[in-house]
Amino acid sequence: MLSGTLWPAHPKLLPDELLSSWIVRIAETNGIRLYTLTLGLFGDRLTPWHRDIDRLAPKWLLKAICAKTGTSYWDAYHATLTGYRTHLYPRRQTSGQLRWILPVSVFGLDRHGYGQQYCPLCLAEDDTPYFRRAWRVGFYTFCPVHVCMLSDACTECGAPVVLHRRDIGREICDSKDIGHCQRCGADYRATPITAAIDIQPMHAELLAWMSSGLLSGSRYDLGFLAVMHHLCKVLGSSANRGSLLSWVTQQIGLTIAHPTSLRLPVEGCRVLDRHALVSQSLWLLEDTKRIVAAWSAKAVRFNHLLKDFDEPPKWHVETCLKLKRPMASRRSAHVHSFV
Repeated sequence: MLSGTLWPAHPKLLPDELLSSWIVRIAETNGIRLYTLTLGLFGDRLTPWHRDIDRLAPKWLLKAICAKTGTSYWDAYHATLTGYRTHLYPRRQTSGQLRWILPVSVFGLDRHGYGQQYCPLCLAEDDTPYFRRAWRVGFYTFCPVHVCMLSDACTECGAPVVLHRRDIGREICDSKDIGHCQRCGADYRATPITAAIDIQPMHAELLAWMSSGLLSGSRYDLGFLAVMHHLCKVLGSSANRGSLLSWVTQQIGLTIAHPTSLRLPVEGCRVLDRHALVSQSLWLLEDTKRIVAAWSAKAVRFNHLLKDFDEPPKWHVETCLKLKRPMASRRSAHVHSFV
């Protein structure tokens, strides 16, 4: 059992490291099981793994880890997904789907969701492999460094990534590092690489904005990301019957799964379907005239653009209201390609 003010090994957070990744690495570098580490620190009644600690890390957990590693509270706080509040979503929620945050579907100590993504090449190039916070974001579907698709499961056994279960059922000497599947032991760094396709210019800009530290003053504010999220919802909605999806696909020739393979919300989609939805929504937003053209082509109805959309930004409402005005001539006009 570890004792003392600081743990013998107390690795610092790596750039954009996710909280759970950091805690797993702390156990690794101290040569003990993760369960032993958290049991000694929190006891049985406060085990942190019955929750998504990256989304719902309580203050007592962060303060305890910081005290044992000599880390500032705010550095640890910004390793959580709560640090994205006011940037990706407006307010904290303790339950339900959080906009753009991928769910891991907590089931006891296990995880049934595919919300933990990774880039095999980033892990392979790391001196110390670790998982990035950005890999839990829904529109972060490809690696901007290696221009390859992210993976969201082990390609050997199909299991979702569950970082904290890597040493369960294994002797500590047989445990593998964080870059291995917790179920079959396959190396995530050996995952076959899929080149990213259909990357829209705004998608690359969006990921660059995240890498720059979510700088204020960018056009990628809460309002923009809310509209983008709503368009993803409309694109994948059965109520729209795939009309908008089909229309955009015809305009720009994107490769996308059939709408029946998509699920709502967008955060519940697997990475390839989600990448296609994000690409299409960003293509529409690159020029709002494209939304008008989609309406003119009867690919989307006015009410779908605002239905169940809480607090839409003014510019989106104004775009939609233009569609309610008499536009017989516009609808009779030929709809051109907007590629």
